Amino acid sequence: MTGIISTDDISGSLDAKNIVLGVLTTALEATNLLPLCASTDVPELVASVPVMTAAGVAEDLGEFETTEVDGSVFTNVDFDLPKDRVYVASSDEATYKSRAGDPLKLQTDSAGIRLANVLDKKIVGAFETSPQTSAAAALWSTTATNPLVDLATAAVGIRPYKADFAIMPYAVYRAYLQSDFMETTSAYVPSEAKGSAAKVPGLELDIYVNDDLTAKTVLVGSSTGTPAVVGNGPVKVREWDDGPMGARLYQMDVFRQVVAPVFLNSSSLNMSIYQLTAVIA
Repeated sequence: MTGIISTDDISGSLDAKNIVLGVLTTALEATNLLPLCASTDVPELVASVPVMTAAGVAEDLGEFETTEVDGSVFTNVDFDLPKDRVYVASSDEATYKSRAGDPLKLQTDSAGIRLANVLDKKIVGAFETSPQTSAAAALWSTTATNPLVDLATAAVGIRPYKADFAIMPYAVYRAYLQSDFMETTSAYVPSEAKGSAAKVPGLELDIYVNDDLTAKTVLVGSSTGTPAVVGNGPVKVREWDDGPMGARLYQMDVFRQVVAPVFLNSSSLNMSIYQLTAVIA
C-alpha cells in the first residue's frame, strides 16, 4: 500500500529496521494533512509519474446518438526527492535507568512526531504554490462578519471539484469561532476526519488548524481533486555506537517530496485549492 513502509524497504540491521518502523508508524499516525493528498512510490528518487484526470461526460443524448470518445487524460508529476533526517539516540545512562521508561520508545515517538510535523509543513507549502486566490470580503475579526460568505466563494472557485477541507492558522480559527454567526454552531459540529478540529456547517468542510500556513489566510480545497501528490522514497538507516558520547545512535534519512499543483485551470493555477487572504486584521 502506498505510504506504508515495510522492513524490506529499509536498509540496515533488523534492530535498526524495527526502530525505524516504530518511528515511521508514529509519523503516519501523527500526520494530519497526508490524507488530503494523493501518494505514490518513488523508489529511485527521480521519476515522472502519470496522474489521471476524470473522463468527460456527454450530456442529454438522444436515441442512437453517437459521441466522440472523451476519456481520461494523464498529466505527469515530476519528482526529485530530497531527504529528511532524524536521529534516535539511547544513552548508556538511559538504558540502565529502566525506571525512567523505555528510552528507545520515547525517542521513536518523538522522532515520529517531528517527521509528521515536517510532512504537514511540506504539504501546506505545496498547497500554497499557485493556488486560486482572492481577498476576504470582510474581516473575520469583526464578529458581525459571516465567514461562510468567503468560504462559499472559495468552495465555488474550485468547482467541478467538491470542496471538503479548510486549513486555518490558529489566529484565523479563533476569529472564525468568535464570529456571531459561528459561535453557536461550529463548536457543536464535530468532524470525523482524522486530525481536523471541526466541520464548517452547511459547506461540510473539515477544518484543520496549522500555523505553517501564511498568517491571516485560509486554504479551501478538495481532497478528491488531487491538490498535491506525495512522493515516498526509500529510507536509509545508519547505526553506530558512539563511545565518546556513550550512546547508541540511529540516523534515519527519509526521502520524500510533496508536489503541487497537479491539475491547472486556464490561468495555470491549482484547480482544487483556493486561498483567501486578508482574512483578519
